[in-house]
Amino acid sequence: MDRSRRSFLALAATTPLALVAGGAALASDVACDDPASLPLSLRNRRKSLGFVEVSPDAARRCGLCAFFERKQGECGTCQLLSGGPVTAAGLCNSFAAKAG
Repeated sequence: MDRSRRSFLALAATTPLALVAGGAALASDVACDDPASLPLSLRNRRKSLGFVEVSPDAARRCGLCAFFERKQGECGTCQLLSGGPVTAAGLCNSFAAKAG
């Protein structure tokens, strides 16, 4: 196998991974910052759970909830929202404090 073919194959193997990783990060950032960009199903689920972007109580917020998983900065995902993006400052009616 010559060098150019080897280089092409290496590039072809890694490009999809880079696109997926970069696209996921971009989508996550945009969705966390812009709730209007979320699919209708996630917006409806947020509404049914009474989700607000900024909690009125600092002791009860997504960043302290058992269902929240921090991804990057103040952006994370919520298990109750099918892994949908939320900010750590948000809150919904199903808040459950993390143990420990």
